[in-house]
Formats: sequence, C-alpha cells, structure tokens
Amino acid sequence: MTETPIILNVHFQATPGHEEKLGTQLHALVGPTHEEPGCLVYELHFDPEDSSKFMFYEKFANQAAIDHHLNTPHFKQFQNYLKANEPVAAQSVTRWRSFL
Repeated sequence: MTETPIILNVHFQATPGHEEKLGTQLHALVGPTHEEPGCLVYELHFDPEDSSKFMFYEKFANQAAIDHHLNTPHFKQFQNYLKANEPVAAQSVTRWRSFL
C-alpha cells in the first residue's frame, strides 16, 4: 500500500489583545515552510467574522516531512514566541489522510 500524504488542520484562537501579533507570527511561518522538503500545501486562513481565529491547512508528503517541519529554526522560533507570550487561548490539531 502506498503511503498517502498527511493533512493537518490546525486551529488557533488568540487570547484577547494578541490577535494581530499572533496573526503576524503565524504568517511568518508560511514562506519558510513552503520551502521545506515534503511540504505540499501550507495555507494560513483567518475567520472574517472573528479576528481571534486562525486556521492552517497543511499537507505533507509523509511523517518525516512533518518531523522535519517541527524541528526547523522558524518553527522553533514560533514555539519560543508561544511560550514567552501565551498568545493562544485554544488550539486544536486534526490529522487526516486522503481516500484513494
């Protein structure tokens, strides 16, 4: 059986007062992540009715590509930002596979 790409749907809700800065930090991940090997899609979306909500649609070739992503300097910098500022009130990650 051929391994299918892994799709992640990642939701963030900013804590009050952190909406703009969190959006900027999330957007900063997009460019470098597109350059990663195994990154097929990495799109950031926002809720037009609630400025505190953001969503990534991510598609990686395999688990190794996700593991690489989680260990890149830009992702580690984002993790440090999260720890130092606590800008996220809620976060969820849903993992998907395509039907073939």
